[in-house]
Order: sequence, then structure tokens, then C-alpha cells
Amino acid sequence: MSNSDTKLELPKRKRHPDDGELDITPMIDVTFLLMAFFVVVSNMDPQASVRLPVASYGDSVPEKNCVTLVVVIPETGTGFAIFKGRSMTEDARIPDGDPEAQEIEVGDFVDNEFSRFPEKTAVLIKAEGDIATRTVELIKRGIARSELAKTRNLYVGVEEER
Repeated sequence: MSNSDTKLELPKRKRHPDDGELDITPMIDVTFLLMAFFVVVSNMDPQASVRLPVASYGDSVPEKNCVTLVVVIPETGTGFAIFKGRSMTEDARIPDGDPEAQEIEVGDFVDNEFSRFPEKTAVLIKAEGDIATRTVELIKRGIARSELAKTRNLYVGVEEER
């Protein structure tokens, strides 16, 4: 036998469980599954700026056919802010203070909107879930001052559960 015919084989090394190698593929899979889950269930709607309570019954109201008033709790966490229309800008805000003056301004706004847009069929109040009932009642009294609103429906906006 020549040297070229003989092969030297090295002994196979036995693996020990404490070698320090860890297969992290399942952990990576779980991480990506969790990321995909949170992307799917997260709410990316920037228009949802008012936290509305969930509706227990009823149908949705087409907002484009309504004169809208938005009521939110300001960032200070005290009181409330009423906005004319869907815009929550400072010029659309009804000034704080005298409730009767607020009622009058709400009534004037509703009258003005129904005069400008006679095709609108209702008034929609969108109020955050933590707004006091007395605040919604103040707005309803203001709407009642409007002669044009007396023949139209009044809705208080709630979000339908999905």
C-alpha cells in the first residue's frame, strides 16, 4: 500500500449540548409575526381626533349631509371646546365663557350653514366620550334657537364598533 492509497481520517468531534450554539430562527419568525400583527391592528387614521363612545344601536349618519359641531376636551384637561364644522382650528372655535353666548353662537352658525347649504338634512354633534351631558345639552339648546334646524334631524355622533 502506498501513501496515496491510504486516507487519514480525522476522528469526528462529538457535539455537546453546551457548545453555545443556539438556533434563533424561531425567535426571528416570532418577531416578524408580532410586527406584522401590530401593523395590521394599529389605527393609522389621522382623522380620528375625537374619542367617541361606541354605539350600542343605530345606523351611521352620512356626515356630508349634516351641519357638524365638534366638542372635545382641550389639552389642558379641563372644560370643553366647541368647534363649528369639522375643522378643529382656532378660528372655528366658539369662545369659552358665557353659556348663553355660546348657545347664541351655535344657533347662528346652524342657521348660517342651513342658509348656505339647504341640501343639508341634519345637525350632527360629535362629542368625545368624556364630555359631560350638560355640555351636549348646551349645544342642543343652541341648535333649538335656529329656526331652520327645527324641521331637521339632530344626531349625537358615536363611533360604530368594528
